[in-house]
Amino acid sequence: MIKSYDSGFYRSCLPFARGDRPAELLIRNARIANVFSLEYELADVAVAQGIVVGVGSGYEGLETVDATGKVLIPGMIDGHVHIESAMLTPARFAEAVVPRGTAAVMADPHEIANVWGTAGVIAMWRNTQEAPLDFFWGAPSCVPASDFETCRTPLSHEELARLFTDGVCQHLGEMMNFPAVIDGDAAVWAKLAAAGERPLTAHSPGLGGKDLCAYLLSGCLADHETTRYEESLEKLRRGGWIMLRAGAAANDLPALAPLVVENPARSSRCLVVSDDLTPTALAAEGHMDAKLRAMIRLGIEPLTALRMITLSPAEYFKLPRRGGIAPGWQADMALVDSLESCQVEKVWKNGRLVAQNGQLCTTIRTDFPVGEISPPAPVPAAIRIEMPPDKQKIRAIGWRSGSLLTESLTVAPKVENNLVVADPGQDIAKLVVQERNRNTGRVAVGLVQGLGLKCGALGASVAHDAHPFIVAGAEDESILRALTWLRENGGGFVACRQDRILAALPLPIAGLMTDKPLPEVAAALREVDTAALTLGITGAHPCMALSFLSLSVIPSLKLTDWGYVDLGRGGIQERFRN
Repeated sequence: MIKSYDSGFYRSCLPFARGDRPAELLIRNARIANVFSLEYELADVAVAQGIVVGVGSGYEGLETVDATGKVLIPGMIDGHVHIESAMLTPARFAEAVVPRGTAAVMADPHEIANVWGTAGVIAMWRNTQEAPLDFFWGAPSCVPASDFETCRTPLSHEELARLFTDGVCQHLGEMMNFPAVIDGDAAVWAKLAAAGERPLTAHSPGLGGKDLCAYLLSGCLADHETTRYEESLEKLRRGGWIMLRAGAAANDLPALAPLVVENPARSSRCLVVSDDLTPTALAAEGHMDAKLRAMIRLGIEPLTALRMITLSPAEYFKLPRRGGIAPGWQADMALVDSLESCQVEKVWKNGRLVAQNGQLCTTIRTDFPVGEISPPAPVPAAIRIEMPPDKQKIRAIGWRSGSLLTESLTVAPKVENNLVVADPGQDIAKLVVQERNRNTGRVAVGLVQGLGLKCGALGASVAHDAHPFIVAGAEDESILRALTWLRENGGGFVACRQDRILAALPLPIAGLMTDKPLPEVAAALREVDTAALTLGITGAHPCMALSFLSLSVIPSLKLTDWGYVDLGRGGIQERFRN
């Protein structure tokens, strides 16, 4: 991997570029998808010493590949993804996405950073050293995501500076604490300063007007939390970059695609990203190849769409000579049948064949440390809600399928013996969050409306961003069973009914990941999602929906181990007595 300009190296490649020496690899008769000029070009591509040395005709190669009738594209780049959301170790993630044509990912490891601190970030980095995929790590800027979530160890600007100095991180992870940025909080701005001239990633849902201007002053320009066309256009006009999110839990691509359809030139400051994935979506649909197909279906011109997952992310993240096929550029390429269907046949990384017909040609390392999770065992009294004697209605989270946004509702709950209980008739479930990173065992309880839960419970240790245990349930017995399973199995996802486990996916690595291969993990998660549907939960990805109900930095009402939180209204809103 060429990290910076090296005149001596490029000078040594001149004999290949001039055609004086045969290239190490020659791809003949390729229909090149040119992301510079946004046109197809029929030419040969010569590769040597890991880079493209020539494009045109008259080259010879020690190894020749006939690409007649095929399209040669630059290796695709995911501009923002949390590897942990796929529940795979980084090496297993590479195993899954490289055969799909992915060459690099801009990975934000703030999930494991919440659970293990900087040790978790370094463990992720080490696991990728031999992977046939470039991981560019973002230093987690918001651990915890807010003052109302409990991480293992808060990361200060000093810790972030060390991650940069040691070469672990390449950019600053998403700055979610937008109120503190706007208010000029010294500690938050020190984190921005720690990144120096490195790229900064943004998180500014719904910001506009003067608040947007204040946030953009920070240099956090590339935002993946834009959900409306009008919002995306304002951010673009103010100098921002738009990350069109096409994730498993939140897919904003249909709403934002018109931004580029009506003016393809905007693709130069737009990129399509994953943010969060699920193993099931990754296995069934693919990675960046799926996003390319989706963009084209939504009316984005194919070559314009390709630019948004190759050259555009490379430019924002200051990756020199990546994201295109040209002399001197890194030879990360994929041979596909067409852009429209994007069926990947061969993948080259640094000019070396690393995947063919959907399978890696190389081996991966699977070792990863496993930590114990041992919060105190839950007790029945901890998950009870006493009905306030002076109220007829209490607060509840309003959930909507397909969105990370929630509502702050007031509902008239069902009460038995002065205790609030779940009420399937009103589509109200009990929601329980137990802190696990510091083993305090602190428990908060609330209500959620809209999940569709009629019986049993669905539990997880994946609960963004601090990842406490979280359980939605219709009966206390089922909730307690789910919490016990999570504690005994090191985390994961579990669906149960009373004392019976219906389906489960253990995630023994920080309660977030497993070293099992994607097909096995996807099959287990599908079983849990299917079991959740039998309990009445609605939506395509019940497990993923549950995991975002404690993420305080996404509007509006969420439940953390401290109680109900609404950052737009100043933080903690209420904590029920239990």
